[in-house]
Amino acid sequence: MLEPIPLSERRRDLWLIAGFLVFASTSVFVDRLAALDVDFCGQRSLFGALCWYGRNLDPLFLANPQWLRVMSGISAWVFGPLYLLFAWAFWRGVDAVRWPTIAWAVAILYSMVVHLWMEFFGPAPAPHPGLLTLIYLPYVLLPMLALARLRGERPFSRVRA
Repeated sequence: MLEPIPLSERRRDLWLIAGFLVFASTSVFVDRLAALDVDFCGQRSLFGALCWYGRNLDPLFLANPQWLRVMSGISAWVFGPLYLLFAWAFWRGVDAVRWPTIAWAVAILYSMVVHLWMEFFGPAPAPHPGLLTLIYLPYVLLPMLALARLRGERPFSRVRA
């Protein structure tokens, strides 16, 4: 018979939970707007920080080509809610979240290959590629950590003694 492993014995999961919650926030506050092609630098814009970011660090973000709007839409309306589900499931120790999280991690890693390739070799290359790499690094590390964490068949359960 299986029993859940309490969160107090899975302290490292708190890092994944925090990462999922941060990603949920960026999905709502940035990706949703990018998917809708909001002009971050428009007159009287409330998005001054995002305009500065695009002008100084990430010109592709401001160019916002159609493929990036599609990826941002997937992040906003598919992954955004999933991040909340993943955070809850990791908090509660729900083994059933394993395969959906693995599917998400593979999808994110694939999309990051495309995104970073275009950031560095596309028509609007980043002026500071090292800094941009650091900014996007969590979007590579979190899925890799999730894949490592979920390598066991029942990551949140153990055989009852």
